[in-house]
Amino acid sequence: MESPAGMSDIDLMRASQAGSESARDELVDRFLPDVHRLCCFLLNDSGTAEDAAQETFLRVFRYLDRWDGRPPRPWLMTIAYNRCISQRQSRFKASLDPFLDSAAQPDIQHDIVLGLELDAAIQDALAELRPEFRDVLVLHHVSSESVDEIARLMALPVGTVKTWLSRGRQALWNSLRAGGHVEGEMPRRPRLEGK
Repeated sequence: MESPAGMSDIDLMRASQAGSESARDELVDRFLPDVHRLCCFLLNDSGTAEDAAQETFLRVFRYLDRWDGRPPRPWLMTIAYNRCISQRQSRFKASLDPFLDSAAQPDIQHDIVLGLELDAAIQDALAELRPEFRDVLVLHHVSSESVDEIARLMALPVGTVKTWLSRGRQALWNSLRAGGHVEGEMPRRPRLEGK
């Protein structure tokens, strides 16, 4: 059997699904830096980011049977993104307890509730998107990957990534609009030039 260090990402995932502990260790070694960097960016706290990164890999191993054979990096980063959003919401809610309990701050309470509702609506809308749309949106807008890099990571033509980004943004906007979180048409974005 080939050493996990020499395996492609997809072969590494398959070996992990088959129960190889060394493949799972290599999976963590290979993707932990990117997952941790994303968590640090989203949470702005190294301790919380470490917790979210660990939770990401616990979920990856718990749900390995759900991996569908596509490039694993977007799948892992989407799981990390979702863990970070959950962590951020929990931390935010806990820090707001004094404000939410105070009747003297109605404007602050209203803004806080709207922010939490929008965060939850975005997370729900992302969860409802086709997986390929969600993956490219998270990689591009959360991990700040270029279109060219996403195409390379997902082994797709650049045009496909641009199409999925466009359709994913539109589907996300439509979902948020249907829920009353945004109004009107989606703002126009500049053309994607591999950035």
